[in-house]
Amino acid sequence: MKKTEMLRSKSSGELEKDLLACEEELKTLRFDRAFNKLKNVKAIAAARKTRARILTLLRAKQLV
Repeated sequence: MKKTEMLRSKSSGELEKDLLACEEELKTLRFDRAFNKLKNVKAIAAARKTRARILTLLRAKQLV
């Protein structure tokens, strides 16, 4: 199952919880990058894309 399909099956409340978790992860990744602790720099881009997917799905659910 793809990430987007998995996210679409969730309710708005679950998506909002995922969004908060994703933003916290992104903050941690940025902090680690600032102190040269980050091993995988692509993780930041992946977290940003996941956040964008969640925001897009939340917006789509608001409009419907």
